[in-house]
Amino acid sequence: MTELNSEISKHTAGSKLIGFDYQFYYFMLLALDLKFGEKIGFEVKDDVHIDKEDGTTILYQAKHTVIKNAKGNPQNLTELDVDLWKTLSNWVDFINVDKSSDFLKKHTFIFVTNKSESNNDFISALNSFKLDNNFDNIKSKIDELGNKTQDETLKKYLKNVSKLSKSKLSLLLTKLMIETDEDEIIEKIRKRILEKYYQENLVDPIFEKFSSELNLSKYLDIKAGEKFEISGDEFGKRFGKCFKIAAEIRPLPKREFPVLLPDDLENQIFIKQLLDIGEIQTGSNDIRNYTTQMLKFLNHFTYWSEEENFILLTDIEEFKSNSIQIWINEFKAKYRQIERQISNGSSSEILEDDIKNLGVELVDYIRKQDLSIPGFSALGIEFSNGHYYALSDKLEIGWHFDWGNKYKKE
Repeated sequence: MTELNSEISKHTAGSKLIGFDYQFYYFMLLALDLKFGEKIGFEVKDDVHIDKEDGTTILYQAKHTVIKNAKGNPQNLTELDVDLWKTLSNWVDFINVDKSSDFLKKHTFIFVTNKSESNNDFISALNSFKLDNNFDNIKSKIDELGNKTQDETLKKYLKNVSKLSKSKLSLLLTKLMIETDEDEIIEKIRKRILEKYYQENLVDPIFEKFSSELNLSKYLDIKAGEKFEISGDEFGKRFGKCFKIAAEIRPLPKREFPVLLPDDLENQIFIKQLLDIGEIQTGSNDIRNYTTQMLKFLNHFTYWSEEENFILLTDIEEFKSNSIQIWINEFKAKYRQIERQISNGSSSEILEDDIKNLGVELVDYIRKQDLSIPGFSALGIEFSNGHYYALSDKLEIGWHFDWGNKYKKE
């Protein structure tokens, strides 16, 4: 079975497929930073390219390895890495085809890989060349590598690079960048989304929608024989819907929190208010239910606003202000006649039964309100009721006409 599995593995393309995925996700990462006046392409001029507004172009070759070193990290990018020298040889071919040298002047070349950089003498020589501009040293290094390898294919790539004229090779190396350790590309995309929208709960839905739409567009464009390119100007039209979730009304997450009821349920201010107007009776099961609703809301509100910061402080203030304003408007409507009667000399004691009945009607009206926090969908009746119970417990609202005086804290 081991021999069979070994033979089967020779005909699978897993490592190649992840290499293509790596290129695509790197393209996605760059696309998130696309600016107006720029255009990004996938498998058009290179693995990825970006046409800049000034007429220059950046070419990207993205190479991925699944091979790990002894420490479990991607293998090192050696000075004789075949992907590196094949890429450089291909770029030299592009340069040679263009007799005017405009190609070299207008292009920057970036080799990207998840391989690690460790004791790579060519990269060290390249970095030194960019500092001291000593062409002889870097040229000697390339020739040395060509003599060092026994791999005929690799020799061919190195020879192709080495025979480029001094002026062109010098400019190519000046404009060459080698980016190693470019791993965990998906996490970098997620981080880029987080940097743009600052809310962790938006990262996954935006990532999933954008990657799906981008992949589908790539497939359809290439299938139709078109180049898969996106300009900064059309980015919003083609993919803006992927980011609309950041502005869409969405539900706040709910969790199961333990509800710890107080020992003396009827001593709560909001329960006293409801008992006094006759909405509930002493010993009623409603007392426990209303308290549970209030605590469930408060637990979640703390979770949303303080623990996870889903809600902005300004949104909290707006939510509270709107909630209280709904109560104020209905309070005035319910007690308008009572206020007139008292102004005309009637005693509040004589009107007490009417006041209690109106207080119950006020509670009934408020309980029908399905509140929402700005930017999020409605909380639902249970949480909305719990919010109003919490407000009345803090004596920010009340039900009796004279609630402000009846329940002043000592």
